[in-house]
Order: sequence, then C-alpha cells, then structure tokens
Amino acid sequence: MYRSVLALLFASVLLLSGCAVGQQTVPKEKSGQEANMDGAAFDRSDEEITYMDTTGNVIYLAGGCFWGMEQLMQSIPGVIDAESGYANGTCEADADYKTVCKGETGFRETVRVEYDPEQVSLDALLLAYFYVIDPTVQNRQGNDRGSQYQTGVYFTNESARETVKRIAEIERGRSEKFFVEIGPLKNYYPAEEYHQNYLEKNPNGYCHIPRAEMGLFSRLRIDPGDYQKPAAESIRDKLTAEQYRVTQESGTERAFTGEFWDKFEKGIYVDIVTGEPL
Repeated sequence: MYRSVLALLFASVLLLSGCAVGQQTVPKEKSGQEANMDGAAFDRSDEEITYMDTTGNVIYLAGGCFWGMEQLMQSIPGVIDAESGYANGTCEADADYKTVCKGETGFRETVRVEYDPEQVSLDALLLAYFYVIDPTVQNRQGNDRGSQYQTGVYFTNESARETVKRIAEIERGRSEKFFVEIGPLKNYYPAEEYHQNYLEKNPNGYCHIPRAEMGLFSRLRIDPGDYQKPAAESIRDKLTAEQYRVTQESGTERAFTGEFWDKFEKGIYVDIVTGEPL
C-alpha cells in the first residue's frame, strides 16, 4: 500500500510537470493586464516585475522561423548578439525543436537580441522587426504555420516595456488586425546548436524574409530612436495650421501653392515634426 501511494504521487508530479495540451504550468501574473492577442501591451502597477534575463539592453523577438529573424538582427550595426531559441511557453519543462514543433507547448520561435544602445536604439530594432513581419496574421509567417510561428515582442525591463508599448501602438494603428503578442518575457530556452547561425552555415537555406530587406537594414545609418515624435500639444504649437493639417491629419496642399513646390536646390528632406532625414 505504501509503495502504491508513492507511485501515485510520483505519477502525479510527472503529469503536472508535463506539456499537455492547454495545460498552464507557468504561474500567471497576480495583477495588471497580461499580454494578449489583440495588441494590448502588458501593464501592471502594484508589484515589481521579475524577469529571467537581467541584461539591460536585450529584447526577445518572435517573428516566424527564427533562422531569418536571427540573420536579420545580426546584420544590423550595433547588435552584439542574436540567438535563436524558444520563449513564453506554457510549461516549465525545457523546450526542444521536436517538442515545440508539435504546437502544443505555447513556445514561440524567438530570437534573443542583445544590442549596444550607443550604436543602435530599440526603436530601430523594432522598426526592422515590424518591417519584415506580417502583424495581421495569427500563428503563421510566410509559408510557416503553427503556434510556434506566432509573432511576439517580449521585454525584460521597464525601459524596454515603454518603448515596445509606444511602437506597438503605432504599428497597431496601421491596420484593422494586429495579432502580435506584446508582453514580458516569461521563459526562454536557447535552440539547438544546429539552429544557431543557420543561414551562415547554409547560405541557400530557407528564409521567409527577403534577402533584400536584410540588406536594407544592414546599411542602417539613420536611427529613428534619435527622432522621436513630440507630444501632440507640442506639435500643434510648433506648426502652422496648414503644416499640422498636412502632416497630422493626412491633408494635401493645393497644387502649385506649397512653400517649396518650385524649389530645386540640392539638399535633404527632413520630417518637419521630428527633424528626421527622409
């Protein structure tokens, strides 16, 4: 009888630590608003957030197959390291490719990106991320389908949280549908060695991100993080009524009436609101 009880208890422990479909073994947050599929950013106010990764300048990006996202991030000047892995699964057991591919673990193919903020901003990294993904689809990117290919941006500190929330709100306003998960990192496991730097090892390997887009960001020279949009009140005070209507309300100048319509001197166009070269 004693051995039977021990066997039953052991079996129960194994069951609770597994990755059964729909089973949630990662503790849920006790308060605040959790990351969700409609694009609302994670927020909380009454307790400190604790993360697994204590590195200051790091962001976790799930953007479909991690081979391409890893290569894209590695190509951006200022990125120190990009590593393929699995993040935010619904079980505490270690993740591996074979298990994650079953689509029952909640893990997303995710790239851990560590960067030097003196060389590249988080704004720029998120710009590259949103440029190459399709935020309007769920559980797929390119030809890849499954919950492991769900897009998501997972932050590890309050500074990153604010930036991610701001950029996500802008991107969400671009289309009616927005399925990118936005929230804190819950867990992460590096992928197997053969997944790391996969496209460097296999130059002709599959990639859902066009190589031309990777080349575009490898030549990044102007960092959007240096030209953040001012508050709405400040913009209105800075611009004339016509400038505000055109830049903030999608207005259009009447033909041949704009201040610069007949100017042909060489120069650089800049955003009148932020000063960013266009």
